Amino acid sequence: MIDDKITRRQMLLGMGALGATALVGCSRFGVLNGKPGEGNGNSPDNPGDSASSGAGWNFIVVVCDTLRYDHVGFHGNTHIQTPNIDAFAAESLVFDKAYAGGFPTLLNRAELFTGRYTFAYMGWEDMRDDEIVLAEVLNQAGYTTGIVFDTWHLKAHKTSFDRKFKSWQWIRGQEDDHYRSAPLHPTLPAAPEKLRDVEAVEQYLRNVSERQTEADYFVAQTMQTAIEWLRDNHDQNKFFLHVDSFDPHEPWDPPQSYIDLYDPGYEGDEIIYPHYSPPDSLSDDELNHIQALYAAEVTLVDHWLGKLLAEIDNLGLQENTVVILKSDHGILLGEHNSLGKAWFSPQGYRCYPLYEELIHIPLMVRVPGVAHRRISDLVQPADLMPTILEWAGANDPGTMQGVSLASTIEDVAGSSHTPAHTSVISARALSIGQSANPRCTVTDGEWTLIHGGAHIESELYHLPDDPRQQTNLLNDQCDVARSLHADLVAFLESIGTSEGYINTWRPAPC
Repeated sequence: MIDDKITRRQMLLGMGALGATALVGCSRFGVLNGKPGEGNGNSPDNPGDSASSGAGWNFIVVVCDTLRYDHVGFHGNTHIQTPNIDAFAAESLVFDKAYAGGFPTLLNRAELFTGRYTFAYMGWEDMRDDEIVLAEVLNQAGYTTGIVFDTWHLKAHKTSFDRKFKSWQWIRGQEDDHYRSAPLHPTLPAAPEKLRDVEAVEQYLRNVSERQTEADYFVAQTMQTAIEWLRDNHDQNKFFLHVDSFDPHEPWDPPQSYIDLYDPGYEGDEIIYPHYSPPDSLSDDELNHIQALYAAEVTLVDHWLGKLLAEIDNLGLQENTVVILKSDHGILLGEHNSLGKAWFSPQGYRCYPLYEELIHIPLMVRVPGVAHRRISDLVQPADLMPTILEWAGANDPGTMQGVSLASTIEDVAGSSHTPAHTSVISARALSIGQSANPRCTVTDGEWTLIHGGAHIESELYHLPDDPRQQTNLLNDQCDVARSLHADLVAFLESIGTSEGYINTWRPAPC
């Protein structure tokens, strides 16, 4: 018997297929800070340039996991070598104030694929079955969709972040993906107490035990697989390709030639996956070497990313393909007396505050016919799905909370668009218990409030004067903190966050 029930997804997609003409009086994807009807002024009857300029465009999104904003040469780092990212930035729209929404990996991908702030209802888990995802809508718009990834979390935890892509290719073996079983007892590169997870490091060492050349490294395999996908598909149909590189996430074990760029002659433990904790037990040389390993991993990623970017141009795709390069989050490398993204303390899991090093992310968008410039608007990953769908001429599924950046990008003078956000929120899953000391970060690009609710002290920083967030001004600037706190609560309300979660964050910061 045929089931005649209509699912929520079918209903929403069907509504979208009726066309965007029902959205009269607001932007095509009209949510600004989660509020319907406050869009950029474009509508189906007045689409501006974006609806026609993107007709037939292809889209390539490249995510480099754990790539810090301040470890890219273009963003002012003169120590770390990222020549290919720098060259790409020089011909792209560079968003200088892009911030993670959901933190870390899975929440970020869910946000990217749904255009929604999933941290309000999702934990470290799969996306909900009824989520309408980017690949699904692009498939309906006639695109060929593909994903190439070695970010094992997208598939290995009974997750389905490859859902609705017409093709998916998973490069196996990252981190503690149970890929190989030998050698049974690999030699650890450092004392066990210095590593985050001994079993994970052992599994990783098994996975890479047959590696012979640089081409066998995971980022190399991922970029080469993406190149092969493009060669096979670029002239067949309009396409969307998502490339997800787990590097420069730990473990950090790049070829020695890359390490020697930053810490030649080091002799000591190779702490390729440091324990998430204050680095007090490490020597200065060990901490410096950890930072060098990360820098070397970044340069390795840059090298192989450069090969992908070169092939995009070799195939003649620069005239009809939008290329987006982004990270999901960063990592603390000793700043704020912290290593990692959280503290695995003897008392249990403790959340680090979401400082700039963790949530300020690189975001670069190369658009056919649009010259390079830097954009100071606040933006987040949830804004990319509505942007892509607008340029693709695809239907609005009616579920997105992000804001299309098309008008921002096309406003060369920077004076005729309404910024997508006046403040942005970064958060771990709101379901995390207060005993783990979670915090929500809200910034307007000048001031940043790291709000601890009633369970832990809040912090306030003035970024122009204190980009490293060393001086807490909460007591001196309480009015500023309260204003940002009001933005936080209003945002959570506007996206339909459950009252139980909002109540955690209602207490004033001062």
